[in-house]
Parts: sequence; structure tokens; C-alpha cells
Amino acid sequence: MLVEHPDEASGLAIASGLRFAGYAVAVCPGPQGHEKCPLTGPAGCAPAHDTDLVVCSLGYEHEAAREILRELRTRYPGTPLLVEVPSDIDAELQELLNGCRQLPEPASTEQIVAAVQSMYGHAAEEGPADA
Repeated sequence: MLVEHPDEASGLAIASGLRFAGYAVAVCPGPQGHEKCPLTGPAGCAPAHDTDLVVCSLGYEHEAAREILRELRTRYPGTPLLVEVPSDIDAELQELLNGCRQLPEPASTEQIVAAVQSMYGHAAEEGPADA
């Protein structure tokens, strides 16, 4: 599983909650902190390529975050996306979110873990997983 969050502390808190629930998790700050996100380049993004679910909390009022969401949808169409969304969604963002599981922002770590568990249809194996 991949958690994308521009705030390092928040991303790590979400990852910690998911690991405690038994999921293996990688964390990425998205386009924040990179000159350009590797996902939008020709080589792509190894963590995104190898994941079975992406938790996206990038702040979709920014075009760079929307570009990441578009790339995820295009390059990995079979990978489920759990997206934290603002209350005001414009038509472009709504179209981009079609088919994604959505949580209103700000979602707590507990809400994200519960949504992930429901997307998998069950809780992860007991005990934390290696990540």
C-alpha cells in the first residue's frame, strides 16, 4: 500500500496506523519536496507500480496533485484509490474522482484505516506487517 501525503508527520501517522492494522505501507510526499514527481516522468514511480492500493491525501486544490491523481488513474487503472477530498469539489475534480473511494478531508487515521479495511473486505492479518 502507498500513502501519499504532503505533510510528513501526517503521512507517517497514517502509515503507522495502517501498519498497526497489519498492512505493509510505503509513504510518499507526492509532488511536494520533488522538483517533479517521478510518477509523471517516463520511468514512473516504483512504489506506485508495486502497490495494491493508494491512499491519496495531496490537497486537490493544487494542479500538481491533480496531475498525480490523473497519472495514477492512467498508469495503474486496476489499483484502487482512497482519496481524501475537500467539501467543495469542482466538476473537473469530480470527474477525476469517479471510481475512487472518497473520504471527506480531514480524515483521521482511524477513518482511513477503517476505509482501507472495508476496501479489502476484511481486516488485515493480526499483528503489524513488515514494511
